[in-house]
Amino acid sequence: MNRISQTNIFTILLLSFAFITTISAQPSKSESARLFRPTEKLPDFAKIDDYVLGLRAKTKTDAELAALITKQSKTKTEKARAIFIWIANNIAYDTDFKITTKEGALKQRKGVCQAYSDLFKYLGDLAGLEAHVVSGDAKDFFYKSPEDLDPNGHAWNVFKTDDGRWAFVDATWGAGYVNDGVFTRELATYWFDPSPEIYIFSHFPAEEKWQLLDKPVSRDWFLKTPPLSPKLVGWGLHPAETFAFFNKTSNDWFPFVYSVDLAWTINAMPASGNLKIGGAYDFEFVLPNNDDVAIIVNNTDWVRFTRDGEKFSATFAPESAGQAIVAVRQPTGKYAAVFQYDVK
Repeated sequence: MNRISQTNIFTILLLSFAFITTISAQPSKSESARLFRPTEKLPDFAKIDDYVLGLRAKTKTDAELAALITKQSKTKTEKARAIFIWIANNIAYDTDFKITTKEGALKQRKGVCQAYSDLFKYLGDLAGLEAHVVSGDAKDFFYKSPEDLDPNGHAWNVFKTDDGRWAFVDATWGAGYVNDGVFTRELATYWFDPSPEIYIFSHFPAEEKWQLLDKPVSRDWFLKTPPLSPKLVGWGLHPAETFAFFNKTSNDWFPFVYSVDLAWTINAMPASGNLKIGGAYDFEFVLPNNDDVAIIVNNTDWVRFTRDGEKFSATFAPESAGQAIVAVRQPTGKYAAVFQYDVK
């Protein structure tokens, strides 16, 4: 399955100011890569999602099931969204790796990625969609080298939208994650119709045409670039600018991204996960419901952000090697890690 949660890997307890060193930080210009800017507003599928998540009625045939799932959908994209949500919410990942078919998935309500993707195509066909199953390699959050790839590969889907373009769907990763052999359902809707410029960082199809890029990349490029998640686009990461950045610096690496649920916008932060001693790096976030953001250096020194309304900003000038973690204070009083940088 590959997708793994980092939700509780790193949570920082609120510490007393008497036991930490606070480094002053004031907003200023720096050479930080500014790849974060508003993109087109994402479609609102709230009504479709709510309808599908509320389905409880039983059907006698698969055709009736497809009709029920897409009953409130008026467009092809809405139909695909409804099917994606139903599969992600009703099919668990088979950690025994036994159920590989759509028939098995419908009967047992679980399956591996091949079953997920075959089921999406099957229900899509019944609903009048044009969809295909795509096979290839996938990189999860912890990917560092080709040895980390699943030797069995991965499978996902593409479907044709109303305007004739092809769009990606990964219902397997949209359903949740596996950690220590246990599947946890966690609906991740950002795996529905993500931008090809971001999707290529985590999914590499065996057939080049299914990259859906104007200029396809090589497998070598895929193996050398970080496993970016479409979730970052919702936070402000610009797909085209990010793709261009890593095309120029494919040997660079994005900061490690922890799994944390935040309603925020990133205006600026370094795109490279490797910071240099003596450099100066701008950070700027917009957080409506939080009251503190900090960069924690080697678990001892804290760079606190300056707050202006909902905007939090800081310039980080690392003085020593180690790790720098961007953390946000949660309502519980604890700080949750969001990004991790390496300082060299």
